[in-house]
Amino acid sequence: MNDFPEPSRPAEAGLNDAVSPVGGGDDASVVPLPDPLSPTMADIDREVSEAMASMASVDPSALCEDVSTSDSVAPGTGLTGTVVGLSNDEVFLEFSAKCQGVMPRSQFGQKEPVQVGRRVDVVVERYDSEGGLLIVNREGAIQRATWANLSVGMLVEGKVTGLIKGGLEVDLQGIRAFMPGSQADATPMKDISVLLNEMVRCEVIELDRRNKNILISRRKVIERERADARRKLKEELEVGQVRRGIVRNITDFGAFVDLGGLEGLVHIRDLSWSMVDKVSDVLRPGQEVEVKVLKIDSKRDRVSLGLKQAQPDPWADVPERYPLGTALKARITRTTDFGAFAELEPGVEGLIPLSEVGWQRVRRTSDAVSVGDIVDAVVIRVESQKHRLALSMKQAQPDPWDGVLEGFSEKSLAKGRVTRLADFGAFVEVAPGVEGLIHISELSDRRVKSCSDVLQVGQEVEARVLGVDKENRRISLSLKQAREPAEDYEAGPIEPQKAPRKRKKPLRGGLASHFDW
Repeated sequence: MNDFPEPSRPAEAGLNDAVSPVGGGDDASVVPLPDPLSPTMADIDREVSEAMASMASVDPSALCEDVSTSDSVAPGTGLTGTVVGLSNDEVFLEFSAKCQGVMPRSQFGQKEPVQVGRRVDVVVERYDSEGGLLIVNREGAIQRATWANLSVGMLVEGKVTGLIKGGLEVDLQGIRAFMPGSQADATPMKDISVLLNEMVRCEVIELDRRNKNILISRRKVIERERADARRKLKEELEVGQVRRGIVRNITDFGAFVDLGGLEGLVHIRDLSWSMVDKVSDVLRPGQEVEVKVLKIDSKRDRVSLGLKQAQPDPWADVPERYPLGTALKARITRTTDFGAFAELEPGVEGLIPLSEVGWQRVRRTSDAVSVGDIVDAVVIRVESQKHRLALSMKQAQPDPWDGVLEGFSEKSLAKGRVTRLADFGAFVEVAPGVEGLIHISELSDRRVKSCSDVLQVGQEVEARVLGVDKENRRISLSLKQAREPAEDYEAGPIEPQKAPRKRKKPLRGGLASHFDW
């Protein structure tokens, strides 16, 4: 048995040139020997597995590391590139040191800034082998529809050309598509014909290349845009911000304002610094307004807004402009059981309590003032932090009790009009703003069960002044003593003689018979 000699490795020979003689002699056949340095199949499988595993963690832009392999990037792949150049119609991007792309400049808004160095998310459309560039579109951008690039989920733009049964016919620059009526808007439309001859942005939802049928949806685009705007707005929104919005809906309790994907409520109390009876008096649907964020409830996706808070607070310097004792004119805006509200200026109202409406006793506010009346008043209390201000109408008028002692001396007679009746007596106005009380015991010589048995409201009477208490603003009157002569009154009241009571039944017995004689 012959042993195999160690194969020689000439310097000029390659690894695959190593041979070993079989048998002996010069004409012996030669066969190649296995190269101990060449990888085995197990090594190759291991290397492939490692390479495939490492690719899962590589950034998508690494797929474009070599321009010569860019044509292997599948259409629809998402990449992030940096703007490296601009022209009138195109924007040039760089994804790596050896990979560039180009996209239409029209996919940026007219007012959207595009400058070198900006990062842009794009989607690969195809690879241009002649130019060595990737043709890309901005992520979510409208693409021109062709039968070669149409796919479900693609965003397209077209013109509504006709109204057909169940929906609309849309021309995608030469390709006919159908939009169901339910897909025309995010909310049901009463009349979809308003979209005729309009350019619309849609998403391809169904595609049949064989029969060349395309189903598109404008609704999905609107919903996606609103969702993106809503998500972005929720990240940016903070309490205290002032934002512009559009009034979408009006209710009895407030108005809903769209801030651009997220709606907030402006409660009726936050519409104006002045009192608001109806929301429609201040806002209307479609109106653009500036509002302030008052509260954010992230759990329930609710935002409270204020319209008046976005405007200067008229109460900021009220104590300086309306100090105590200031006499002014105010307009009655509303009346209540407890008083009347009067407007000093837009946004600043004061309350006139019922007791301060006038020197005369007032039972109902509406009996003294009406909405729209211009009245004289005096500031009697200011609480600017609580936005409260109290006014008095009666203090703006002369005090009717001045000179009362001189005009109504004790024991004199006074004429007046009955203003109201109570269980304990009757009130008589003896002078404007000055009332006296006739106690029920002073109404008549006889026992009186009810004041209405003797007097009626509005009746003119003459009564005797029993006493005057200026400090407590009280005058005591007597109706029954007004009938007595003055000299008798000065001597004191005369008690009337009581008539003997008559017996209901005659006495019985001898005495009765005796007197009958």
